[in-house]
Amino acid sequence: MTADAFVQRALTAHQLQRDYCREPRPVADRVAADLLEQVRGTAFAREHALGSVRTFDDFKSAVPVRGYESFRGYVERISAGEHRVLTRSRPYALLSTSGTTGRPKYVPTTRHWRNRYRGPALYAQWGLYYQRLGLKRYRPGEVLDLSWERAVIQPPAPDDLMPVYSITKRPSAVGPADWTPPWYGEPWFVDDTGGLPLYTKLRLLADSDVRMIVTVNPSRITALGELLNEQLETLLKDLHDGTLLGEPDPRLAPAPRTAARLEAARSYQGHVTLVDLWPGLALQVCWNSASARYYRAWLERLAPGVPIVPFSTTGTEGIVTMPVDTHTSAGPLAIDQGVFEFVPCDPSDAGEPLPPDVATLGPEELAGRGTYRLVMSQANGLYRYDSGDIYRVVGHVGRLPRLEFEGRGGSVSSFTGEKLTEADVHAAIRAAAGSASVPNVYCVVPVWGHPPGYSLVMESPEGPGPASHRFRDRVEAELRRLNVEYADKRASRRLAPLSGHTVTPGTFRALAERQVGRGASAAQVKHRWLHADDTLLRQLAELVPDPAS
Repeated sequence: MTADAFVQRALTAHQLQRDYCREPRPVADRVAADLLEQVRGTAFAREHALGSVRTFDDFKSAVPVRGYESFRGYVERISAGEHRVLTRSRPYALLSTSGTTGRPKYVPTTRHWRNRYRGPALYAQWGLYYQRLGLKRYRPGEVLDLSWERAVIQPPAPDDLMPVYSITKRPSAVGPADWTPPWYGEPWFVDDTGGLPLYTKLRLLADSDVRMIVTVNPSRITALGELLNEQLETLLKDLHDGTLLGEPDPRLAPAPRTAARLEAARSYQGHVTLVDLWPGLALQVCWNSASARYYRAWLERLAPGVPIVPFSTTGTEGIVTMPVDTHTSAGPLAIDQGVFEFVPCDPSDAGEPLPPDVATLGPEELAGRGTYRLVMSQANGLYRYDSGDIYRVVGHVGRLPRLEFEGRGGSVSSFTGEKLTEADVHAAIRAAAGSASVPNVYCVVPVWGHPPGYSLVMESPEGPGPASHRFRDRVEAELRRLNVEYADKRASRRLAPLSGHTVTPGTFRALAERQVGRGASAAQVKHRWLHADDTLLRQLAELVPDPAS
C-alpha cells in the first residue's frame, strides 16, 4: 500500500532525525548559524555588542547564561509592540506557561521558529509512531491525539497587541512546514466553543478502530481510562441509542456490537479497559520519565499489554529530546532544534541560578550516566537560557547522547504538569493563615496515588479535626487561585484534593535536630515548604514513639 502524503512526510522526517544521530555536526552548525542570523540587528544584539560576533563561541563569550526573569523585560517590550527585540523574525503570539517564581512565563513564537523547528519535529516523532505500528496510510478514527487542542483563540484585548495562549491550545497552522495532521478537522478534535470535554472525545471515537493514543502527560490517558469506567453506564446507553449524553447527534449511529463487547468485559472482569473499548489499540505515547514514571503500573492496568513510547521531551521553550526508537523513556538530543549546553550537577541539584559565566559542555563531551543542568538557545529568542531542567545520560544513539529527563532543579513538583512551586505553597499558607509571616510548622508533600496529589503537613496541638480541615481547605483554595495549572488539574480530577496530616508541636524542630545529630551543618538544614518526594512522611513515622516502648 502506498503511503499517503501525511504518513510519507512523517516517515521521511523520522528517518532524517535518525540520520542526524549518525552525523550531527552539519545540522548543529546550521542551527548555530541560523540563531546568529536571527539575533542580528536586534535590540538584544545591540545591548550585548554582538555586531562583531561571527561564531557561536564568540556569542557565548558575549552573552551570559541567564534564567527567564532576565528575559522578561525583552518579552514585555515585544508585548508592547516593539519589533526586532530578540529575533529578526516578528513574533505573532506569546506562549504562556507556569513559572517557577509564581509568575507566568511568556515565550515569543515566530513563524520562522514554527516552520523551521517545531513543525518538522512533530512530523518526525509521529513518523516513529507510524513506523512502530507498520501503518502506511492514515485512516480516520485510528488516532486519539490528546497532546494539543485546536483552540479558538479570542482576539487580543484592546490594550494588548499580541495574543497569548498555551502551546497545547494552538489555533491554525502558520505555514506549509507547520504541524497540520489529517485529523485537524475531524469532529472529535474540533470544537468551536474552545474545549471539547474528554467524554465527548471518548464517545465520538468509541466505535472507531483507535490504534494509538498520543499525549504529553500520562495523566491524560489515565483520566481517559478512569472516565471510561466511571461513565460506563452513560456510554453503554449512548452506544445502544446512537446518542451523545442522551441527545441525538447526527455524527453518531447506534453501535450495539461495541456496547455488547464492553458489557461482556465488565461482566467477566468487573471493569473495562481501553483495550476492551479499542481491541486494536497498539501504542501509548506519553512522557515516561521523572515523576511521569509513576504512571507505568496505572497505564498497564488501564491498557494491558500496550507498549509505551515517549513523547518528545518538550516544553513551551523548546524541544530537547526526540524519540527515534523503542526506548521507553529517553531519546537522543534534538540537535536540530537549538544549541544545547550542559553543566554537570548532582541529581538533587537545589535549582539555584547558574553563574552567568558558568563553564558549559557540548553534547559530545557528556559522560555516561552523568547528570547535567541544561542551557539552551532557541530561534524563539531564548539565548543561553538556564532552563533549570536536569537530564541524565543513559546511553548514546549514534553520536548523540540519549537523555532522560530527571526533573527540575529546586523546589518544583509536577505529577501531571501542575508545576507546583515552593513560592506557590508559601504564598498559599500565608494567605490561609492571614499573615505575611508564618512559622516553619507547615509544608506540602507530594503523595503518589490514583490520582496523585499533595498532603499538607501541619503542626496542630488539637490534632486532626474541624480547625485543621478548615485550614487545609483554605490552603487548597489558595493554591488553585495562585497556580492555574494546579487548578486545571484539580478540576479535571488529574490531581486528588489536598489532604491533611497533623503532627504535634515541635515536630519540625525535632526533625531538624535529628539532621544535625546525623552530621549535617545547622546552616544547611533549611525548612522546605514543598518537598520533592514523600520521604518526610516516612521520617515522621519514625519520630512517633513505639507504643510498646
